[in-house]
Amino acid sequence: MNDANSSMQLTRAADYAVRVMIHLVGRAGERRVSLPAVAAATGAPESFLSKVLQALTRGGLLISQRGQTGGFEVSARGRKASMRDVIEAVDGRIHLNVCLTSGQACARQSWCPAHPVWVRAQEAMLKVLEDARIEDLTFGTRTLDAPRTDLSLVGNIAAGAADGHDGCRCGEVTPR
Repeated sequence: MNDANSSMQLTRAADYAVRVMIHLVGRAGERRVSLPAVAAATGAPESFLSKVLQALTRGGLLISQRGQTGGFEVSARGRKASMRDVIEAVDGRIHLNVCLTSGQACARQSWCPAHPVWVRAQEAMLKVLEDARIEDLTFGTRTLDAPRTDLSLVGNIAAGAADGHDGCRCGEVTPR
């Protein structure tokens, strides 16, 4: 199968949204940040990033202000947001499989041997994303009981993107 067409990966919008939130939470207390500045810091194209920022604002994670001193800043809710909150603000509810999307039970649930696996995988994925707080990722605070990973490196993704390094896509993040 072609990896580029995999349906089990985050959208580009979700990837950019996480980068944006990490960057802006790291600038807490500073004045609003303009769209061009956010784009430069995260390595995201302005035209696409504009839509991502609008979704994060609609989701209550960012505050936007128009005008000469306008820009974007993290809301109180955004400072405490999880990766799940950020992804769902941009892409809507996360569903690993179509059989998990409705409020009703899956018609095949009673006889499908894969259904319990999808349910457990969904629950595990949502828990990991919920436990990963943007603030912790920004400042390198460990929040997960997963295998030892230096989460401070995740904060370098946004900074590295400004240098043309896209840590989320190449599979490696080089510490600074």
